[in-house]
Amino acid sequence: MFRDYKHIALILLALVASGVGRVQAQTPANTTNGVAACPQRKATVNAAFDAIANKFSSNFVGMCVGAIGPPGAIGTGYAATKCYGETLAGSGNRPTSHTLFWTGSVTKTMTATLLALRVNQDSVNLNDRVDAYLPSAYHIPKITLLHLADMESGLQRNPPDPYQTPADETQLYTDLQACVGDPTCWKGINRYSYSNFGYGVLGNVLANHDGSLKWSLDNFYYVMAPLGMFDTKTSEDYNSVDFLNRRAYGHVRTSDGDWLASRITNQSFGAAPAGGLWSTPSDMLIWLGNSMGSVGSNRDVDSALALTTQCRGPWGNKNSSCSSVQDCGSCTGLAWTEDIDPCTLGVRISKSGAVPGFRAWIGFDTATNRGVFVLLNSEAIKGDAVGEKLLDMIP
Repeated sequence: MFRDYKHIALILLALVASGVGRVQAQTPANTTNGVAACPQRKATVNAAFDAIANKFSSNFVGMCVGAIGPPGAIGTGYAATKCYGETLAGSGNRPTSHTLFWTGSVTKTMTATLLALRVNQDSVNLNDRVDAYLPSAYHIPKITLLHLADMESGLQRNPPDPYQTPADETQLYTDLQACVGDPTCWKGINRYSYSNFGYGVLGNVLANHDGSLKWSLDNFYYVMAPLGMFDTKTSEDYNSVDFLNRRAYGHVRTSDGDWLASRITNQSFGAAPAGGLWSTPSDMLIWLGNSMGSVGSNRDVDSALALTTQCRGPWGNKNSSCSSVQDCGSCTGLAWTEDIDPCTLGVRISKSGAVPGFRAWIGFDTATNRGVFVLLNSEAIKGDAVGEKLLDMIP
């Protein structure tokens, strides 16, 4: 355990060395876009965190936020996290930088990075048909790895019958074969349709390709651990005592306005690559820094991350010549959503997550090299509503 946290400390030290590592630094507001363009900017990152917590305090039980900002006039940036509220309503226990939150679909950015890593290694091709990596009994017409990764596979949102919560690969691939034979389930390729089902297939196919029996361990070994993210795993991959001691509890709001804790901690085997990872604010700060390109922790993983954030064209129209966010207005990367930040008019790259009792959001503005993440252990408000506002507030 000491080795793991020592590695994390080295990653955060790299953030400092890169010019974005002084926690809660007194950095001047952005002068390129100015107060006129982004009047809600706060003078310090700590002030931005407190402002966002005050604004949404009635809508969360616990919240941890993080931000990375650009070098200011004095040549220093910041990388900071802060937590508010409780891990369990009424407990009095405040979350910390090492509290475990379920990240939901932010997981997809990590699954996509595993795919991009294999593409860069010439181990797979984005245009490979998915059934090239399945047992010969399965015939899945036309769907490629890219279709799964950028939500153009045409598969419905969640696994269908006969196994709505597939417990193993056989059940998952049986669902896949059944779906492509049913026009009510499969709408055909090159049509944007958000699909947890598709990402479940993608992650497990990659694990098969790598010779791993479990996607989560494949992802951890090749993507998370090289970055020093030793606290980003599925709930089943933690030591059970450690997990229980550090987890936040998800909450839903009852009709009376009270908070009700959820005991759900995992997804089915088949859905895990779509939203099964838990993480901490410390680890999410590392993921944010590497996703932004503000810090380089591992050359291969960072190169893969860069591939995932490339614009792949507008949603649902692969025949369009549109190839940039500015031309498209919005487009898909591999898992990421890309649009125009209304505050800076720069390219904003983001991903939200939602699972029972939890909400999450991570995003950054490429024009100003600012980025944030939000982890919530309640579902009364969407993560993007908090995250997008925070991105506008940080200095």
